[in-house]
Amino acid sequence: MQEEIFLPVEQSGRERSIIEVLDEMMASLELPFSQKRAAQLKIKKGKITLIAGPSGSGKTTLLRHLKKELMPKGERSGDISYDRQKLEQLYDLRSVKEIAYLFQNPSAQMVMDTVWHEIAFGLENIGMPYEQMKRTVAEIVNYFDLQKIYHEDTDKLSGGQKQLVNLAAVMAMHPKVLILDEPTAQLDPAARKDFLVMLQKLHKEFGLTIILTSHNLEDVMEMSDECVILDDGKVIEQGNPKEVARHLQKIHHPLEQSLPQILRLEEKFQIELTFSMEEAREQIREKEYQLIKKTHFEGKTVLSISHLYAGYEKGKDVLSNLSVEVKEGEIFAAVGANGSGKSTLLSCMVKQMKFDGKLKCKKKIVYMPQDPTLLFVKDQLFEDLLEMGKEKEVKIDKLLEMADLMREKKSHPYDLSGGQQQMAALIKVLLADPEILLLDEPTKGMDREHSRKFGELLRKLTDQGKTIFIVSHDLEFCAEYADRVGMMFDGKIEGIDEPSKFFAQNYFYTTECAKITRDFEKVIILPQEVVSVC
Repeated sequence: MQEEIFLPVEQSGRERSIIEVLDEMMASLELPFSQKRAAQLKIKKGKITLIAGPSGSGKTTLLRHLKKELMPKGERSGDISYDRQKLEQLYDLRSVKEIAYLFQNPSAQMVMDTVWHEIAFGLENIGMPYEQMKRTVAEIVNYFDLQKIYHEDTDKLSGGQKQLVNLAAVMAMHPKVLILDEPTAQLDPAARKDFLVMLQKLHKEFGLTIILTSHNLEDVMEMSDECVILDDGKVIEQGNPKEVARHLQKIHHPLEQSLPQILRLEEKFQIELTFSMEEAREQIREKEYQLIKKTHFEGKTVLSISHLYAGYEKGKDVLSNLSVEVKEGEIFAAVGANGSGKSTLLSCMVKQMKFDGKLKCKKKIVYMPQDPTLLFVKDQLFEDLLEMGKEKEVKIDKLLEMADLMREKKSHPYDLSGGQQQMAALIKVLLADPEILLLDEPTKGMDREHSRKFGELLRKLTDQGKTIFIVSHDLEFCAEYADRVGMMFDGKIEGIDEPSKFFAQNYFYTTECAKITRDFEKVIILPQEVVSVC
């Protein structure tokens, strides 16, 4: 019998669960509408449970309720039990040690200035003897292969390195349950793969119960034992990932767009349901199909960068002899690994840091940072947006309606989901009337339906003559909405081309569809490119 770990005390005679959420739970603290949302959930011990749902569905709020130290304040009813005990009654030390939590933003979790001290921090707080702590830290550093960065400052680490250090730090406490909120949202594709491989290793070797949320279902759905779909604060589906995916397709749920591309190809080509690329490849190979050909419009150059050098330390250039031209009315996307210089390039474009080289631009440039909360200064979203000018109230309402944020108009910006914060941040920078818009990881924290709306909004902006430069790890988004894509590498932007050619020619940094069809005569970049199947 499958043991379960969070269960209601009165149901102790049933299958054991690690976590069970009963009855009703407030999904947010100060919603503009007084609505309680029911969330009933059972998590099986030793399994990987994926919690997915649209942006704003309550995923982060639910996870925070599973870690008593992070429980949001405000009204809540119902019970959450851990190992047959109400979570709030769990001894503090046991809660800290047994239930680990990883935040979406790797930087938000770090509290110490060096890697070794970050790993040791939790052990110090629980009073572990010094000699034992040294041995534990040494063991963790070796297990996670962190020797090369052991003495590094935490603020100098890449996003992937930070998240791995965070994982190492919580694993040093030997937890039984590991809760992860969008753990790969800020990681490049390669770092994301490495991180998920490590999670699977921890799960297999230590029997960890893993609970994670993700908008990127490409990798996590296949590795999960259970899939839970959350919508408007309610669990609407729970079960085997394949069965859940099939049902979402059947009812045409908005989250259908977030399913792994391999499942969308399965629907397109009428092949058997599979998570295996090789199986899908062999089935598709037998089909005949046509592709939509995109036309590429190239306008005049509005931003020109030539021979640019920039870095944070003398003698260590992050950008080296970088040259690029951005065309009017286009969406230009720069992709690449964490630490390749993408955000540094944006900082140079808005002259937030010193650089050598030439930057020519006569247009108004506005920058949206990777962390949208940096733009919020008020306790209410609407009041925050009014900071951009009281005369823009009508425009604000139109943008809120377009972004599906009217209901959150009076919410605190920090109470919004990650995807909603991104949309709100975009609205705020648009109120500055930019001609060139710089976006740093703009779809981070968004499900596919919201990123689709976001992409369509960007398209409308380019139709109005605005130019958009984005840096992103979201390859699927770049493939669908960018006019040109380039790879950040060795301080430069390499291989600039239209998406169909850029992703078709790449082997690793490419879309899931391209990975399946890369040895075909006609490489499919996105499922929607297929217009006919024989």
